[in-house]
Amino acid sequence: MSASASLFNVQSAGLFVARGALFYASRRFLLRTLYHDLQDLSAKAANAPGTPVVVFDAGETELETLPTSNSAGAASAPNLPRKRPFHSALSRALFSLCFSETCMLFLLLILQALDMFSPLVRLMHWRISLSVLLVSIVLVIPLSYSLVLSNSSSTPGVSPTSQRIISPRLGLYLIPNILFLVTLSYIPIPAGMQAHTFIQSTLSRLTVIGTVFLGLLSGFGAIDTAWDFFPMLTRQSRPHPTEEEVRSAESGLQRVRGDLAQRQKDLRSLQASKQSEVPSNWFSRALPSWQGNGESSSMAQEITGLEALEYEMSRNLDALKQRQADAKFSKTFMGRIFNWGGRLFSVYCIYRIFASLVNLILPRSPPSAPGESTSTNADVISFVLAYLLSHLPFVRLPQDKIAVISRQISLGFVGIIILSSIRRVLRGVARLLRVTSRSLGASLMLLTLAQVMGIYLLSTLIQLRTSFPPPPARPDVDADEGIVNLFATLPEYQFFGPLFDGAFLLAAAVTAAVRWLGDRVTE
Repeated sequence: MSASASLFNVQSAGLFVARGALFYASRRFLLRTLYHDLQDLSAKAANAPGTPVVVFDAGETELETLPTSNSAGAASAPNLPRKRPFHSALSRALFSLCFSETCMLFLLLILQALDMFSPLVRLMHWRISLSVLLVSIVLVIPLSYSLVLSNSSSTPGVSPTSQRIISPRLGLYLIPNILFLVTLSYIPIPAGMQAHTFIQSTLSRLTVIGTVFLGLLSGFGAIDTAWDFFPMLTRQSRPHPTEEEVRSAESGLQRVRGDLAQRQKDLRSLQASKQSEVPSNWFSRALPSWQGNGESSSMAQEITGLEALEYEMSRNLDALKQRQADAKFSKTFMGRIFNWGGRLFSVYCIYRIFASLVNLILPRSPPSAPGESTSTNADVISFVLAYLLSHLPFVRLPQDKIAVISRQISLGFVGIIILSSIRRVLRGVARLLRVTSRSLGASLMLLTLAQVMGIYLLSTLIQLRTSFPPPPARPDVDADEGIVNLFATLPEYQFFGPLFDGAFLLAAAVTAAVRWLGDRVTE
């Protein structure tokens, strides 16, 4: 074996070890707190009218923390390790896989910038990570949604067995996946974009979907942030709730809950008494009890109304408590800093809306050469921040790099906007799927988060393509050995800029209309 082949194998083995270490770190440290936070978020999302009550699930309880029994029979039983539900193990594995592969992509770019490792080794692992990430986002995660939903047990607290993983219900849940794949295949590749391989064409089509999705998330987050920190722009400032108002709302909610519990108890008693009654003659058996059915129907309608009232009163109480907590926090030193930071970021969100509108009305001129970026890719605020950063005494930033840094700052702001809205998006996913288990809801949220993370980071790489120069030429690598620059395998972002701006403005307009109508209704 030659020295170059040995070096190739050693470097490749090192990158495989790094990939495994990232996967282990995600499962061992990141998911420890993230999964429990998603369980709490799922429990809040389930408290909606018509949504079943969150039930006990074996997957959400750490069995090793339960007290041991003092009986003799239990003493002889072995301590069995806790077995995770199928949906929990699947979602954790896929999230860690997407996390490790996206980190590997950025690690390979860092190695390229530092000119470390062989270009062929970097390219091989780049293609491995890119292929695994694309297959996970397009095929595996949508299929996992179908598997998790089709195997969600109808009996509370019962986990699906391995024999029921492939069930007849799976075919019904596979229909959206098939439609998604068919739709993805019909998405046209933007004109002028090269897509020679299957991976490049799939990545280009997925980038179209990802750009629209990220634009929608950004528009929703921009309006949501501006609405929260600038209420004077949307409605008159309301006074902070007092302790008496909170206590009054709590007592009213308790009365409604007491009435609801009593009506539910009466309905169960009525149904039990009807089942225990034995008809005395054939006429009673032939004709239904119209009086009993009418009474049960009336009581059920009353319970439905009380449930809706309880939900609205619970939301109003939560809003009062949140406003009260925000008022107390805003009086602290950290609260004042947070509010001023939120207002400044809201100004950027409002500016970003107008900038997207200008970009659609006055589109940028295309670059004169392939791979060349225009000078107006970043917004003015990001450009000013990059310019101020270049004048700091401990920062040495050439003037020709200001545009590059400004694009990265703008991309970071978009990421913050998306993070500000992802919590409500995940809660909406759990509410839309009407999950009845905290751990099941957390698993679905984790799958959604893995898909969003993969799409966002792929879009980030595409936007960073023009921010980094190609690696320096190496005399030990021939020109015909393959592509050396990793960014050359990605499509150019110039084809997706107007698509992002359009989705951004559409989501911003719809969110503003919904928030305005919601404020009018609550008033």
